[in-house]
Amino acid sequence: MKYWFRHLKLLLLSLCTLILVVACNSSTPQLQSNQTPESIASDCRVIEHDGGKTEICGQPQKVVALSPPLLDILLSLGVQPAGYAEVGLLNSKIFDNPSQQIPFLGDYVTNKPVNLGTRHNPSIETLLQLKPDLILGEKFHLEANYKLLSSIAPTAFFQTEGETSWKPVMLDIAQALNREEQAKQAIASHNQLVETAKSQIAPVASGQTIIVLGWERIANQSFILPSNTFVCRLLEDLGFQVIAGKLDRPSISIEAIAEIKADHILIMPTGDNTIDNAKQQWQNNPILRLIPAVQAGNIYFMDYQINRIRGPIVAEIFINQMRQMLRP
Repeated sequence: MKYWFRHLKLLLLSLCTLILVVACNSSTPQLQSNQTPESIASDCRVIEHDGGKTEICGQPQKVVALSPPLLDILLSLGVQPAGYAEVGLLNSKIFDNPSQQIPFLGDYVTNKPVNLGTRHNPSIETLLQLKPDLILGEKFHLEANYKLLSSIAPTAFFQTEGETSWKPVMLDIAQALNREEQAKQAIASHNQLVETAKSQIAPVASGQTIIVLGWERIANQSFILPSNTFVCRLLEDLGFQVIAGKLDRPSISIEAIAEIKADHILIMPTGDNTIDNAKQQWQNNPILRLIPAVQAGNIYFMDYQINRIRGPIVAEIFINQMRQMLRP
């Protein structure tokens, strides 16, 4: 009899623990002592995203970004991330030195976000422990796990490449965070920067053709970026005529690159390649260094990570670098 009584107690204890875990992980807003269902409803809004519609109530305090473009947008809105998932894996539980650990955006991170793994494989266990108020990510990484993530916290994912720019995404996220004015200011500042830079480099860029190459360490695995990519759209905004590649980004040979008649060439090392190595490749190759644009000094090098981030902060970095390199 004592055995069965003890067994029953353990069973009831396990059941109570399960109920508490489910309650704690529920994304349903809990009423505070001074709130009524009516006041909660008045503080809720529905945002639209590529996964449908998500209701956000109150002011999210713990917001996580599961990719660089979403981090860029959060920081531009004046929001520090509670957690973040980078492109590559970081062997640390937190980003304790973000300026060194997060390319281009780390200088804008003033806290120490929890490391959520990579954008391709964010850690569900760590998300559960963090208990975020809002999860933000990219469509092609989150779509398959949308239901699972939504069970942890309100989740929204967005298309951030191709024909979609960061501006409409920022406006949707700003609505979720009650930061519409900050979004409008960020967009207006970006538009003004583009116009100013375009007028400054017009003597060099206006009517000029340019190709952008994703440059692998093995040159024959490199590719021409298509026109709908972040960097190519910015170059068009600055007055260039972009010679675009195909959407599936097939590899292109060195000989084929030499046949392209472009006034300017932008090299963006990708994979495990580096800017220094890419420069050496172009200097040492007898075909590449005889290309007219190279002979004229119209060849530039930038990190491909810029094209992955695709947000307003990195857009400013890119524009200022181009303006510096193209100074008449």
